[in-house]
Amino acid sequence: MVRKAPDRRQGKFAIDVTVTNTVKPTQQYEQGGITWYHDGKPVFKLVHELIDGGLYIIPGRKPMPAESVQLRLIVTANSWTAQYRADDKSAFETAGTGPLPEPGDDQVSVQCYNGPPDAEHWIRFDDFRISKLAE
Repeated sequence: MVRKAPDRRQGKFAIDVTVTNTVKPTQQYEQGGITWYHDGKPVFKLVHELIDGGLYIIPGRKPMPAESVQLRLIVTANSWTAQYRADDKSAFETAGTGPLPEPGDDQVSVQCYNGPPDAEHWIRFDDFRISKLAE
């Protein structure tokens, strides 16, 4: 699902989603999370991904062995901050930051991919929301 992103000229926004692997990932690079697009092209992703047998938050390759993880992408007119936490009781940790092109045709999506072709692996997305943050 790809949807129009908020106009970053209007302030700072958070895109939140909880990602849950309903089956333990087994396929290299099996992942689920948020992807940001600009002018129809993916710019970056914030995902929970299986790499070399371990579960990580990308970007940053931060270890996150939990079955569920809360992801938060914060965007401003010119930057992004990727955050994560295992549950709503802990503080968000930053996985990475970076620049964004000038605001324009921005889109955001939740996606999952690289699951095994011969098994049913489901990822559940909960609590998806986009909210404007205080400056």
